[in-house]
Order: sequence, then structure tokens, then C-alpha cells
Amino acid sequence: MNSKGLILIALVIPHMFFIPTQEKTVITQFDQHYTLLPTGNLTAVWEITILPHEGIKNMLLHIFFSQKAYVTDVVVTDAEGSLNSRMISREGLPILEITFRDRLTPNTRYHFTCELEVWKAVELGETEGSFNLLTGYNFPVETLTITAALPEGTAVREFFPSDGTVSTGKEITVTWTMNSLPIGFNIQISLYFDILSVEFADNLFSEGENLYNLQDFENAQEKFEQALTMYQSLNLQEKADQCTLYLDRIEGLQQGLPLFENAVELYNNGDYTQAAAEFKQVKSIYEQHQVPTDEVDQYISDSTQYAAAWEEFQKAEASLQQGDDEEARNHYVRARELFSELDDVAIVQQIDSEIEQIAPQSQGDGTLPVGGIVILIVVVIAVAVAGLTMMKRKKPPPVYSEKEIQEEMRELKARFVYGEINKKEYEEQLAELENQLKTQKSV
Repeated sequence: MNSKGLILIALVIPHMFFIPTQEKTVITQFDQHYTLLPTGNLTAVWEITILPHEGIKNMLLHIFFSQKAYVTDVVVTDAEGSLNSRMISREGLPILEITFRDRLTPNTRYHFTCELEVWKAVELGETEGSFNLLTGYNFPVETLTITAALPEGTAVREFFPSDGTVSTGKEITVTWTMNSLPIGFNIQISLYFDILSVEFADNLFSEGENLYNLQDFENAQEKFEQALTMYQSLNLQEKADQCTLYLDRIEGLQQGLPLFENAVELYNNGDYTQAAAEFKQVKSIYEQHQVPTDEVDQYISDSTQYAAAWEEFQKAEASLQQGDDEEARNHYVRARELFSELDDVAIVQQIDSEIEQIAPQSQGDGTLPVGGIVILIVVVIAVAVAGLTMMKRKKPPPVYSEKEIQEEMRELKARFVYGEINKKEYEEQLAELENQLKTQKSV
């Protein structure tokens, strides 16, 4: 696939009110040197010698490019330094305007240099490249030289016009030289070459990586396939393997991403069981195609834990409906642990509220055998005696406000619910607090 880039350059040297340029100047020497870069861009250097007539103050270079190509930088200099130049637009056409110094002497040769950087002026295929240039002149040119230089590692396949000359070495160049060009003369040159350059291949690989990171997999695949062909031709197996790895990953992502996106939607909608199942399918595809699975692994872990946590929560609610408070409490505690590990603060607070509303645990029917009753009576008497003795010795308990006593009762209940104290301790301390509350209200 070899689409052609086109550069059309027309040079116009006007006087005020755009008086026809051929009456005002002659180009004695015009050298155009183009260097083709592995990126598909080029740099151009024009060496121009003019023989100005009266009143020449500026020059306009009308530059027409193909759809992809555009000028990124222009520098114009003469023997004394830089000249003023700028890109302007007239009727949609890009125009380079150069302003000369007032010191130009009529009928005296004057030399200046114009340097340009042009993007996307060279078309690159899988193993082939092409460069096409069209120039037209509305003033006489005594000598015109056009040179196109190829990067190292490329080979000229064909060029037009056929009278160009090819020089070899570290840099391959094709040169055309023409003399005595009349006004209105148009020239088109074409250059086709085979790409056997590591630089070209590395550039394609880099472009493929950038497109891959942007998830533009279709275009990334094209770049990696082109780079792979070049690396294989150059016997660079390690580089070829890197292309193969990316191509394998692209295939895996094209298969797995739709499933991944659907699994994320299920996860966000709270369907954790189904989401976990689909994330596992994605993980299997990614592993087959050497795609990293860190993000998928995290989703699998979270969705699995969410599913387990909600299952415990639902079991707790079902036990509550059946009147089994103890079983409900156990499921709530387990659900709370799972949600805490997920840092889901809202549901943890909801579970705490549910646990607090469950009645305290019951410890059997409260009946004891006769022997146990006797022992209990003896113990109670002993405790009572010891209590009376201690009451005589210790100071009266501090007086708390009603609000403080109620807060103590709430904290006591929470300690009992989470198993920090047993039922006996809970009931004894609760009875003491209730007595304090009655005393406080009666004051």
C-alpha cells in the first residue's frame, strides 16, 4: 500500500500591488535539498541566489502540501543574519512571506537560505516508502538542483524523472539538475524506496506503543505488523519478539475488553457474584495472551468478598425474621468483618445499628437443680455479708448525671453485644446503673 505524498511549491516575488515578478528578478541558482527522516517527516534546505531589479522588498513562497503534510518550522537567513519571515494564509492557502533588507542593490546577486521542517511529507508502507514533489515557477531559473537524501539502510527502487543520478555511501541521494527553466515551468519528481532501516522499524514500533497505550488497537496493530516485517528482514529476533508480544496482547484485549467492561457494569450495579464470574473469564483470556491481570485480579478479590459479605448480611436478616437473635448476631458480626476489610464504612455503620437493636443473649431457662439452689443461697449470703462489710469501709459512689448514666448503659450494652463481658456481668452492672438512674431522678 503506497499512497503518495505531494508537495507543491510556487515561488512569487512581487513588488507593491503584486506587479508580475518576472519583470523584477531572476533566480540565478536554486538548490533544493530534502532529507527524508525515519518518522515520515523531512527537513528541507533551499539555497537561493537572486538578481533583484528595482524596488524588491520582499518575497512570498506559496507552499501547497498534501492532506497530511504541514510545515512546522521555517528559518530564513542571509549573510548578515536572520530575515523576518512568517506563515500567513490567503484564500485558505499557506504562504511563507520573507521580508528583505532595504539595502538590496539592483542588479547585484543576493544569496539567502531557507530552512523548513515538514511533517508527514513521506508515505511509509510495510516495507516501502515514497516521496513526491511538485514545483512550479513563474519566473526564470538559470540553474535548479533538487536532491533527496534517504536514511541509512534504505534502498532506492525507482525514481522519476529517469535522468536523476544516484550516489551511494552512508547516505543514499538522488539528484536532478536542470538549466534555463522558463517562466511557468512545472517539475514533478517521484522517489520510491525499499525500507531496510532499523530507524524506520524503531519509529514504527514506538508509534505502535503510543497507540497501544491510547487503546487504539486497530492502528497499533498495523504499526506493530509493519515493524515486525522490518525486524524479521533485518534478522533482529529480539525486536521481532517484542512486536509479537504486543500483537498477542492486542488480540487478547480485543477479546477480553468487552467482557471486562460488562463485568465492571455488573460490579457497579451490585451483582457481585455474576461480576466475579465474568472477571474470571477475562483473567483466563488475558493469561492466554500475556496481558497483565493486576486490575482484573483486584476486581475478582473485591467482588468475591462483597458477594460473601452480602450473603452473611442476608442470612442475618433471615435469622431475625425467624426469631433466632443469636444466629442473626453471628452473621452480622461476620458480615461486618468482611465489609470492614473492603473499607465500606456506610454498611459497617448500618450493621452496628442492627446489632444494637438485637435483644441481649439468653442463657438457658434459668432453672437450677436443688443442690445448685442451696449452693447459690450460700454464695449469695456470703456475698451479701462481704458486701455489707465493704460498704462500711468504702466511700459512697460518685454521683453521675442522668445523661452520663444513660451513656454508660449504652456502652455496657455494646460491650455485651460484642462479647467483651458475659451475661452475669452485664446484668449486675446494668442493675447498678438502673438504681443510680432511679436515684438521680428522685433527687
